[in-house]
Amino acid sequence: MSKVKTKVVPFPVPVCIASSIVKGKANFATYGCFGLLAPRPTTYVYIGSVDPHYTNIGIKENGYFGVNIPSVDQMKETDYVGLISGSNTDKSTVFKTFCGKVDKAPLIEDCPVNMLCKLTKTVDLPGRDIFIGEVIETYVNEECITNGKLDFYKINPLLFTSANASYWELGDKVGLAYKEGKYLKQ
Repeated sequence: MSKVKTKVVPFPVPVCIASSIVKGKANFATYGCFGLLAPRPTTYVYIGSVDPHYTNIGIKENGYFGVNIPSVDQMKETDYVGLISGSNTDKSTVFKTFCGKVDKAPLIEDCPVNMLCKLTKTVDLPGRDIFIGEVIETYVNEECITNGKLDFYKINPLLFTSANASYWELGDKVGLAYKEGKYLKQ
């Protein structure tokens, strides 16, 4: 098998809309670089800081942020809030929001998955901020749960690939984690 060297990560990642409150209004920014950290519920969002991003200001000022996972149905709105700056455009009316037990970070009602996060650490990198937050609360649309478990087909998360700057949707399940490899142990 022949390999070709590449500069970009070639696989899809879920899109995240980070949310914060800036100057008393909800603000949103779209990112394809976030994830969960173990062992306790912790998340990170990797956000450019060159301009600086308006959302960064709200996260740093309030100490809280929202992580909202949009569905494929929300692609246009998701792309829009990633294209424009909240310093120039009021994005507070793009989505209907709600607050969890702390009203310092809005959560997007239409997104099927929302996490309210308390900022625990900011890592400043050249041109980027990494916000690490403890997940305080997680919300999932009731219709996205089947037999007590998350149903990813119903969530239908919007995926992003940096290799070709494209949006994708989830494909078929191909196996069960922690079971498929057992057959090789024999």
